[in-house]
Amino acid sequence: MRLRPAISFRAVVRLVAGIVAFATYGKADACELSILTSYPSSFYKPFIDLFVQQTGAEGVCVQNKNTIGLISHVRENRRPVPDIVWASSPVAFELLDQQDALARFPEKVSKPIGGGGIQPDAPDGSRFGFALSTIGVMSGADQPFGSTPIEIADLASPDYYGLLGMSSPSRSGTTHLFVESLLQQYGWQDGWALLSQIGGNLATVTARSFGVRDGVARKRFRYGIGIDFLAQSEPQTGDALSFQSFSPGWYFPASVAVTGLGAKNARSLEFVDFLRGDAAQRLLLQPEIRRIPIDPKLWSQAGFSPSENSPAQGLDLKLAARRMAVVNALYDDMITHRLLELRKLWQSLRRLEATPVIAQSDATKPLLSAVRDALETVPVAAFMANEHSFERVFSDAIPSENSVVGRLRVQDSWSNDFSQRFKSARELIARMDSFQSHLDTGAVK
Repeated sequence: MRLRPAISFRAVVRLVAGIVAFATYGKADACELSILTSYPSSFYKPFIDLFVQQTGAEGVCVQNKNTIGLISHVRENRRPVPDIVWASSPVAFELLDQQDALARFPEKVSKPIGGGGIQPDAPDGSRFGFALSTIGVMSGADQPFGSTPIEIADLASPDYYGLLGMSSPSRSGTTHLFVESLLQQYGWQDGWALLSQIGGNLATVTARSFGVRDGVARKRFRYGIGIDFLAQSEPQTGDALSFQSFSPGWYFPASVAVTGLGAKNARSLEFVDFLRGDAAQRLLLQPEIRRIPIDPKLWSQAGFSPSENSPAQGLDLKLAARRMAVVNALYDDMITHRLLELRKLWQSLRRLEATPVIAQSDATKPLLSAVRDALETVPVAAFMANEHSFERVFSDAIPSENSVVGRLRVQDSWSNDFSQRFKSARELIARMDSFQSHLDTGAVK
């Protein structure tokens, strides 16, 4: 097997580092509290300003990275080492907790909230929810999705061909949360089949989740799969988008956690309590933020009424964290890097399936089934994705030379498998097109 050219360890780290920004509030000569977050400054700045105002903290330093870069930063103990980690995806916190990177305060864990029994905190006290997020579909205000509940499977309809946008799960923690939740709800095999079908409808895969909102706002595509606050918060320019949650409701706790170093800083827990306090909870309701508070008394003001049936409530976070890198790599190889070809193949397959002479012929029915199988199958079984051996190979921690070679070898194997499957799909589609052409000319009786 021929491997791709070796890359340096630093290059591997840079691939997962994410986009970085750094800001200091209060006195610039000292960081009394260091925060690492995946949120943009438009979201976190009002909270930091209010925290400084209420507590008199002198120097709150905020570093921004996407969720994948945030995970790598903490796991690799990069500087500046944060006191606080602040993000939307509970899977990211679970992964960090499994690495013993987070301090635990079980005595601070709150009780479930709401009629559906939403648990905002980790049972071991490693993270604490401060807001709730829902995942669904965003659209322009002039093209609302409507009030009809949307099920995930609806997005696989040919009606959405070329109209959808979403980000890559390897670049966005909330998109990974969507992908993993879908896999757990529908099962590994059927879940990947559905992801491939939805992938066949994508206009693009954006580099970050914010790109989905931007694409809808600029009418690059009509609908975007994403998180509620990106669509509903009012930006400095432009209007808020329409948003429709998936049915049944997919809602997750957006959380904050204290690192091992942060546990030695009294300001850390002070910040956690601040985010869950009345002033910060009400700040979530502001038009430029528009998040769902964890305080049920404010839900009506946020327009939130949770359903009792939520797939997210049964999400296995430990499983999600263990196979996160495998799921992300498979998605990118199957969909992100092959989007144009995948979209064309699905368009051709759907056209043939809608052609009566092809769909009803005993000669072509098996070919249609073989093409669908080629487009919907991944070269990793569910039990393999859950293996710790894969976790070690795909670890985002600083890799050894052997693990880099091992990862490249595995990914080359997957890439070859997808290439062969897609090649087979193309050949089968060409055979069916030829079959139809002969029928149309009367050459086949």
